[in-house]
Formats: sequence, C-alpha cells, structure tokens
Amino acid sequence: MEFSKIIKENLMRIVIAEVNEAIKEGNSPFAAILVDEKGNIIEKAHNTAKSMCNPVLHAEINLITNACKKLNTRDLSNYCIISNAWSCSMCMSACIKAKIQNFIYGAPSEGDMNPNITIFDIQEKTTTDLNIQTGILEDECKVQIDNARRINKK
Repeated sequence: MEFSKIIKENLMRIVIAEVNEAIKEGNSPFAAILVDEKGNIIEKAHNTAKSMCNPVLHAEINLITNACKKLNTRDLSNYCIISNAWSCSMCMSACIKAKIQNFIYGAPSEGDMNPNITIFDIQEKTTTDLNIQTGILEDECKVQIDNARRINKK
C-alpha cells in the first residue's frame, strides 16, 4: 500500500494523539491504527499492558483483537498498520499471523527491547512479503516517547 507523504503524516498524527491516551492511563507510550487501502481508519488502539495488568496488551495486540472482532475475520491482509514505533517481536509476529503485510512506523524500537529482535530481523525470517516504511514523523514520535518515559521514571 502506498500513501502520499501528507496522508502518512496525517495518519501518524492520529497515532500520536492515541499515544496520549496510553500515557494518560499510565501505560507505555505506544499506539497504532489500522487503515484500509484508501487510508480510512478501521480501528485505533494503544498500549494497555499496565492499566490492564497484562504484559501482552501492546497496541498492536489490542488493535488486531479489536479489528478482527469488528470485521469478523482473522485475515487483515487488505489493511495497513501505522504505529509510532517499530513493533516488538511479539507484536510483529501477531501482525504476520493476522496476515498484515503493510507497515508504516515513526520511531525505531528502543535499544533495551527484550528480546532485541527488530522488525527487520523478523522480515528476514518470514516467508511473507512485508512492505515496511519507517521514519514518518520520526522526531515527533521520539520526543513523545522520551518525554513519557522521563515522566514515568519520576
């Protein structure tokens, strides 16, 4: 799926707004949206791992769960995920299981991610052809993540 730079940036700004919901709830500063081939938003979600006391409730997991239920399908191959940061290995694997092939990301993953397996490491190991675009509003995404992490450390 290809979108213009303006559309990608506008969609990323919606993700950034959703990240604020995660932060308000005391969760890690991550969010994602699912869009169709025209850029219409199908679903939005943010990280709820802390507020729901469940370590697997990352934004992408919540997004996939809600979208599959809403669309009554396990096949999300006609959609694109847009997230403020690269998916962790758990979330990227879940996306592949949901047959998602198109990804648009803001900031890269944190260096302290555990396990430290990047989206590109997973791309090398999967038989699925993945279209990964990175760096959309990267600086804005990084600043938001860094500010939230500083606040949470206090």
